[in-house]
Amino acid sequence: MLLIRQSEAAAQILDTDMRQWVENQFRVLQGYGTQWQPDELGWFAVWGEGDDPYDKGLFLGVRSFLHSPYDPAASFEIVEDHGHFYTAVILLSDLLSVEVLIPKGLNLQSEMNTQLTQWSSH
Repeated sequence: MLLIRQSEAAAQILDTDMRQWVENQFRVLQGYGTQWQPDELGWFAVWGEGDDPYDKGLFLGVRSFLHSPYDPAASFEIVEDHGHFYTAVILLSDLLSVEVLIPKGLNLQSEMNTQLTQWSSH
């Protein structure tokens, strides 16, 4: 999993559309001025082949990707379909979130595919 906390790190994202999307999100966040700090209000992650959605260590040890601490039936706060990738927002606390970019071409566990498809259609 590739973690992106500064706009300069977005250059590591190989997919052009995903990289441009993250760069745009950083521009939006920077519009908040000094109130926005990447380690406080949000950061990005790019899901990679072989990443385990049940690995509780992925997101600061808070929980696995497929289980929400707030609603056992839900895992993502928001999922959006961006053509060949999804974005899934996961709230880690009242002030901290991670937005995970998930390429559609990956071999994902069936449960993860099902949840992404269901949530993105809401």
